[in-house]
Amino acid sequence: MPQHSMRWLVLLTPLASALRPTQQHVRKETALSSTAAGGGARLEPRVPTDSDDMVAAAARSVRTALEAGVARQTVELHIPLPPETSPEDLDPWPGGLPQIAEYALPLARECLRKAVKGGSEVQEVVLSKDDGCVQLYCQGETAKDDAMMILQPGAETFDELRQLDGAVGERLLVLVNPKLLGPQSLGLFQGAVSKDFFQGGSLRDKFPVTYCAQESSCRSEDVRLVHEYGKGWRAYYVDDAEFEGQNMISEGTILPLHDDPLDARPSYEELQELVIEKLKLPVYVRKMREAGEKGPRFLR
Repeated sequence: MPQHSMRWLVLLTPLASALRPTQQHVRKETALSSTAAGGGARLEPRVPTDSDDMVAAAARSVRTALEAGVARQTVELHIPLPPETSPEDLDPWPGGLPQIAEYALPLARECLRKAVKGGSEVQEVVLSKDDGCVQLYCQGETAKDDAMMILQPGAETFDELRQLDGAVGERLLVLVNPKLLGPQSLGLFQGAVSKDFFQGGSLRDKFPVTYCAQESSCRSEDVRLVHEYGKGWRAYYVDDAEFEGQNMISEGTILPLHDDPLDARPSYEELQELVIEKLKLPVYVRKMREAGEKGPRFLR
């Protein structure tokens, strides 16, 4: 075994008794959209067409950021809902963070493998089964190309994150969908330690977001937020999106909410301003007017 591999196994060995997830799911269905942005020039960064497309874009962005000297990164991936999810389900993740981790782990694993120069097999150790927190390691072409990733790190696994951050040195360490915001997530007893780790900032200050593909709702609009390192941020909305039960069914066309990429992540208030400026009227008013002009949808 190469000498640089032995160094990483020292980190993995104390955790070897942790239980691995028993199920691994790979979703090939659409990740964020079923209909791409229509017409005109291709906008960047763009909404991924499916999970494979998202993972490829995330890995590319992680590699680009690393080449620019960013060795501490956060990646925010959209996790497709389980296939058994029904529109009437109030909570599509009844199993909580462990269930989400089952679906997120294959995406994180492939993202790390693709991002690492010369990356091949990915080794994994569960840090917290209750929190669905998993540590991943991928050996690279050389020792300096080795990289680590932590899926869903939270307050309960902060000590492991802090130790790994010190052990990794200048190599790549990526956090995927962290549940930790900063010192405020840790409580009073971690005050001195967290102050040293975060250096007065937040998790995003220490681990900047280098890729994001997320869906959300803003002013009742179905919104997609995408970011790639070096390409800025872009917000989209789903035109003509349909509702069924409690869930948004995205069968419309994805369109941009603004012309040029944004330099920084927009806040909810900024997203709301973009929605109001672009769409003027709330979605329910537009639907009522459409029904008045064309008649109810079921009669068309």
